[in-house]
Amino acid sequence: MTVLGQSPVVHGVHDRTRPGLNHLALAVSGRARLDALRADCAAHGWSELFAGTYPHAGGPDHTALFVENAEGFEVELVAP
Repeated sequence: MTVLGQSPVVHGVHDRTRPGLNHLALAVSGRARLDALRADCAAHGWSELFAGTYPHAGGPDHTALFVENAEGFEVELVAP
């Protein structure tokens, strides 16, 4: 699956509006692992995005955790 998107959100030194990688999605082994990563993300310098809609910020059929580091780089962790 390929998804193209544009975000006006710019934080830190990483400018999401410039050319290059601005969002990385990775698969995790399941919902329990996703919950564990969510619990640990702040301790490793990542802040959660869309916390109010976790784990379905990407839609009702999409289980994922969205996090961002201090430079503004976004990572999406997706569970089957």
